Amino acid sequence: MVTKNKVQLFFLLFLIITSTVGCSEKSKSQKLFGVDADYFVGLQKLAEGKEKEARTKLNRCIKKGSFYCAKKSAQLLCTFGNVQEKNEAAVNLISKYKDDESLLIAAKQFESSDEISKLIECTSNIDFKTAKNELIYLRLNAMRKRGDSNYQNEVYDWFTSCPISKEHYQFYKDIYEHPDFAKIQIDEKQSESDSEKPSYTPRQFVLNFRIEVFKRNYIYAYNNTKKILQYFDDGNLPANTQLCSDIGKAYLYGSTDFAKNASYFSKLAEQYKRTDKEFYFWFYAGRLFSKASDSYSKVAKCFEAAIQSAQSTEQKDNAIWYLLKSAQDFSLNTLLDSIQTHSKQWNDPEYFEDLFESLVPTLLSSGQGNSFGSIYKIIDGYASDETVARFAYLYARLSQEGYADAKEQEIKEAFRRACRSGSAIYYRQLAAYQLGLKDTELYNVLSAPVKNTSVQFSKQLKEPLAQSDTKAKDFEKLIKGYAYFGFPEKIYETFVSNKNEQLPLDSYFYLADFLSKCSNKSECTEKFYTQALRISAEGQRKASENMSKAQMRLLFPENYKEYVEKYCQQFNVNDKIMYALIRSESFFDPSVKSSAGAIGLTQLMEVTGSDISKRFKMQNYSLTDPETNIKFGTYYLSTLVSRCDNSYLLGFLSYNAGITRVRKWQKSSLVEFGKRSEMPLDLFLETVPFAETREYGRKLISATVMYDWLDNPENFESTVSALLK
Repeated sequence: MVTKNKVQLFFLLFLIITSTVGCSEKSKSQKLFGVDADYFVGLQKLAEGKEKEARTKLNRCIKKGSFYCAKKSAQLLCTFGNVQEKNEAAVNLISKYKDDESLLIAAKQFESSDEISKLIECTSNIDFKTAKNELIYLRLNAMRKRGDSNYQNEVYDWFTSCPISKEHYQFYKDIYEHPDFAKIQIDEKQSESDSEKPSYTPRQFVLNFRIEVFKRNYIYAYNNTKKILQYFDDGNLPANTQLCSDIGKAYLYGSTDFAKNASYFSKLAEQYKRTDKEFYFWFYAGRLFSKASDSYSKVAKCFEAAIQSAQSTEQKDNAIWYLLKSAQDFSLNTLLDSIQTHSKQWNDPEYFEDLFESLVPTLLSSGQGNSFGSIYKIIDGYASDETVARFAYLYARLSQEGYADAKEQEIKEAFRRACRSGSAIYYRQLAAYQLGLKDTELYNVLSAPVKNTSVQFSKQLKEPLAQSDTKAKDFEKLIKGYAYFGFPEKIYETFVSNKNEQLPLDSYFYLADFLSKCSNKSECTEKFYTQALRISAEGQRKASENMSKAQMRLLFPENYKEYVEKYCQQFNVNDKIMYALIRSESFFDPSVKSSAGAIGLTQLMEVTGSDISKRFKMQNYSLTDPETNIKFGTYYLSTLVSRCDNSYLLGFLSYNAGITRVRKWQKSSLVEFGKRSEMPLDLFLETVPFAETREYGRKLISATVMYDWLDNPENFESTVSALLK
């Protein structure tokens, strides 16, 4: 039995040895992986074009290998050889493995070889509520081709058992759309004469209705909801929860007669009392009454009824969220009372983070400093640690600045509570700074795990079913085997597709370290930088105890060091700040493009890149080129910081939202706080009206602090002070 240290040493050998595995290495691999080595050798043989040798190795692993390597071997056999061999491999695969991934591989093979009956047979027991839509699509298309008598029933089941997806929409457009729907009149008052009865069936009409809601064609949907409800009343179709939800959306967004519609939904809720449909009608009645700006008592009554009739914890949390939002819109005292009551009822505290996040600038702008103390004490043990930390920290800081009434001991207690946060490193850092923590105390705060430690959350959170030790070790062997045998490109895709599988904590950081180093090799690509960071971030989320500095360095990597140091020196920018910006903007992915059109490592807009290129007289450039992007981004940030009186935080906010907006926000926040100058920047950040920009500022501050602390722990206090000046 080899020791753990020897195993780790053997894995690290791959980083040095890139030549073909020789006899000595083969012996080591057999000791480490046993029969599972046949899977990885089979992959190598297949890459070399030696299909016969690959098949022999894979078949051996299927018979004698561990769970994951055996399954991967069986799946791989479906991808090469002649049609007969691939079909046979697909049959063998699903005879042993019934998971969606294996079924999808087999189904695709049967479709490509026109084995319609086999495709239908192998997917006969899938659950439309949980199965992959791609797999269901293949099944239904096969049933259509064969003229299966149950085809129409299964199409209807798929379209009404789960939310509409892009696969539903594609199936509908390509295969199922009824020609008469283009002729349907949307005037709900128009009746159909006997001579003009439609040729579509109630089920076909329902499918079209769901598609139109998916397309957000709410006016059409609203004008046809009565027809759906009539189908229910007449017994033509059973009432369905997905349809009830769509009907609610149609009334909410397709009509402005909110009060009338809310009353109608209250009656529907009574009609469907004690059924799984009742929740939806109470829920949308509450939202409609809220839209009508009706009395809070009516709104609350509906949401309370929705909470009581909820069929799942998700539904319950959704109803509580809207109840709290309605209370917030009504009055602060109403909100505090509602939080006091319902914080003990919700299931997932993280679901409510955005509501509390949006509450912060509202309280600040209205001068409700003491409310931060009331709220943080009410929600402690029920809300997420990030939310508790935010309210505790702000209560303490507002008291220091004279905007709340906490005494010195209360202020210290609030800062200490913020330090215990399990998810908000930003507030932990700032609270530690305010408390003057150093050395071991500071290390314990900054290296703490990010798991939520809320009392209620820890009791109610449903953890995934624990794997057996054997299965966990099998998965670890599979994913580390890809590193050892030279298949780094398979690590992240395997990690993502098996996201519910558990790994020992050290393995997350081993894989991250491996991929990060692999990115520096000419035969590998830069995409591994991003993959390494994502895997290490998942390791941080899984940690149950403080991380080492080596592990934290993988969370805050200094990739593209040559370019960062070069241009930070040229434009007088702290290199830790640029690492933080790149990490926050792109996760070190040089090819990423945001939905808004921002490009590359520092996420520059094309128009910004064009302006900067003229400054450097560069006619030909690419924002996806790492060096160019870092040069442009560093220069751009340096100009913003300079224009913001050398304030890094204001420069960060300007980078995200524009300097004109930031200056406007500064002026308005000074008015709200009754100050003429020197608004504390940590408090100013919380008044920024855009949640995205607030979070952006927090991310860059916290990442910069971590980068600098890892190299210069003695400078922690001066670093935080400089960033917030």
